[in-house]
Formats: sequence, structure tokens, C-alpha cells
Amino acid sequence: MRRAKRAEHMPRSAVLIVSQATSEGVAVCIRDLTEAAVSSGYHVTIACPATGNLAAWATERGAAWERLEMRRSPHLSDIPAMVRVRRLARKHSLVHLHSSKAGTVGRLALASLGRRRPPSVFTPHGWSWLVGGWLSPLYRIIERILLPVTSAVVAVSPEERSAGLTALGIGAARIRVIPNGVDISRFAPDGPVATRTDEPLLVSVGRLSYQRGPDTAVAALALMRTPAARLRLVGEGDDRPSIERQVRALGLTARVELAGFRPDPAPDLRAADVVMIPSRYDGMALVLLEAMACGAAIVATDVAGASALDGAGILVPPADPEALAAAADELLGNANRRQSLGRAARTRVVQHYCLRRSIDDTFRLWHELGALPTSMTPTGEIRHKATL
Repeated sequence: MRRAKRAEHMPRSAVLIVSQATSEGVAVCIRDLTEAAVSSGYHVTIACPATGNLAAWATERGAAWERLEMRRSPHLSDIPAMVRVRRLARKHSLVHLHSSKAGTVGRLALASLGRRRPPSVFTPHGWSWLVGGWLSPLYRIIERILLPVTSAVVAVSPEERSAGLTALGIGAARIRVIPNGVDISRFAPDGPVATRTDEPLLVSVGRLSYQRGPDTAVAALALMRTPAARLRLVGEGDDRPSIERQVRALGLTARVELAGFRPDPAPDLRAADVVMIPSRYDGMALVLLEAMACGAAIVATDVAGASALDGAGILVPPADPEALAAAADELLGNANRRQSLGRAARTRVVQHYCLRRSIDDTFRLWHELGALPTSMTPTGEIRHKATL
């Protein structure tokens, strides 16, 4: 009864999005969702750390921003973060948690509200236990305990849902799949192309971290048979110093370019002869869809979400530089196959992974949980003006 009475006074369009990630894939997904939500009449607040791009992206798109400091690893700062999410959640009709860290902090905060907690959604974008190490069993236990707290759990690929079912048991059957989507007009074969030399160019876009596997890409370059092939790593992260040491140790300084973070990776994806996506684990890498939309020839590791290629690229085992090198050599030696795979990848992403479909599916879930935009039509449809 208290919850029902509270709902009467709560704007049904007020949505709180919580994220620990503030740059690259997860943050881009939130940015695009926020833009479409605001244009549809939702009143969106994003709570996230001040670092990275997400805070600026939120305010530029008409959302409110609340500073919420979280670290990727467990830390004492998680306690004040949980208290802050608890306070913010009470002011919103729906809470959507993005990333495993936000999922843990946010669900603990929601659990503390008891029956007064608003409906909520959790999208992990890669399960917490996949990071490996001695904490993995603990992460599985935490996920199992917190699974019932949110109203809905969203996997961004069928493989991510399957991993949840395997690790979390029968309770994970409630997980639904809403694949990531990409703006197929912004990411397209035609458009600006980044500068490059005449040598064969491999491009890998992603955070310089263990998960994204830039070290595997560098190791693969050292094993390749293609003369003078170059590797461009587009992204930043805590592993940059170790990557720089690896490059020097392998004698690849003249052939590896650490380009840093680019707000728009599309020109680099278009410039590539081959795009490498060497992730050790994932939910569904947004850069995979972006590269597909640009019509790139792709070599990716066979992790969750890679099934989006469905033959329109080459899949190799994770953390296997020999296999990655062999696949890249094969594509660099066959221009016709690169073009054929690029066309097939573009067709698949247009048919199955456009941004509009992903956002509409998310809006339908929000609607099911009672969060309605101010622009809801009499027939129950949502008007949104975003070009997706």
C-alpha cells in the first residue's frame, strides 16, 4: 500500500540511470539511450563518476547528472555510493543499473528500501565473475543473492543470458535479451577516413584493459607473416604502461600506434584493412557492431556477443595470439574476401542490430514496469525523434 501511494505522487517519466563506466562501449550505449529517452519525454537523471565522457554527454542531451563516485574493483567508497543511490532511487519511478559494479551497488541500495523501492532493471554488460581471479566465486554468490532484487535483468546477447543461466541457476530464467544496437547512419562504409600509411593496417578499438585484450593484439602482430603490417590501438586505460613495455620488448615501436581515446572511432574503423577485436570476455562488444556497420573485415574472439557476425567475419579463441595472427594474415592476403565479409557484416547489422530496435525494446521494458514518457500517445506508442 505504501508503495502504491508513493507511486501516485511520483512522476512516471522520472528515470534514474546508474553507471560505473563513463567512456567507451557501456557509456556510449547509455548516451544513445538517454538521447532517445529525453527526446521521447522521459526525465532522465544519470548518476556516474565525474571522470570520462558520460557526465558531459548526459547534460548535453538534456538529462540531469548526479556525481556518484565508484571504482571498478571493490572499495570502501562503495558504501557512500550505495547511500547516495538509495536517496536518488526514492525520487524516481524507475532505476536502470548499467555495468556490474553499478548493479552491485545499486541493488544493495534498492534492497535496503524494502517494499518502498521503485521498479528497476539491471544490465550487466558482461557478468562480474568473468574478470577471473580469486574473487570470481564470490562475485557469483553476490549475483545469485542479488538476482531477485531488480524487477528485470537484461542480457545484451543470447550468450550472456546462457552464461547467467549456467552460473546463477533456475532463477536466471527471468533474464531477457535485448541486444546492443548501433547507429547505422553514423557508422557506415561511407564517411571520413582516418589518416594512415600505405602499409597494411590493423585497427583495434577499446579500453586498454585485460578484458579487451590489447596485449593479445600486440603479441599477434609480432607473429604475423605480413611484412610491415601496422597495428593502431584506439583507446585509453590503466594497462597503457604495460602495453608500451610490451611493444618495446617485442621491438614493435615503429609498427604499433597508441592513438588514445577517440570520441568517434568510425574514421579509424573505415581506415582499417582488418579490424581486430581481441576481447577475453564480453556481453556484446559495441565496437563489434560499429565495425560491422562500417563494412569492415573483422577478426574477433569467440566470446559472448560475437555470434552477431554469424559468418561475416573470422572468429578465433580468446587469448590466442597465434590464431589471431593467422586470421589477420589470411584476410590481408585476400582483398576479395575482405570486401565480401565487410558487405555481409554491414547487411547483418542493418537487419538485426540497428540502434532503433534496441532502444525501442528497452522502452517497452520500461513501459511494462510503469515508467511512461510525457509523450506517450493515446494508443500506447512512444514518440521519439532520435535518428537511430
